[in-house]
Amino acid sequence: MSFLDPVKRFFGGSSSGSGTPHPEAISCEEALRLVQDFLDGELDDAPSGSVREHFEKCQRCYPFLRMEESFRLALHKAARGESAPPDLRDRVLEVLDEAASDQQ
Repeated sequence: MSFLDPVKRFFGGSSSGSGTPHPEAISCEEALRLVQDFLDGELDDAPSGSVREHFEKCQRCYPFLRMEESFRLALHKAARGESAPPDLRDRVLEVLDEAASDQQ
């Protein structure tokens, strides 16, 4: 069972907000699968544009995008002023240096 299954059931499958899927448009399932990469800015231009267009047009999926954006903002605000202990930072940098030297 995918974590998207409950979301798909809630939104009634993978049709667009108008109930008529467009042949060139991505499905609700695909848009929801890509939402994290979209918000992280990790998609190439074409997939990013397709996801953006889907969320702009789909009345069922748009609230999910807004919820994700709000959740990320709340996390960011909650973590403001928090930082990792210095010894953790030093250890991470050490491990990264070791990994870089192993690749050479």
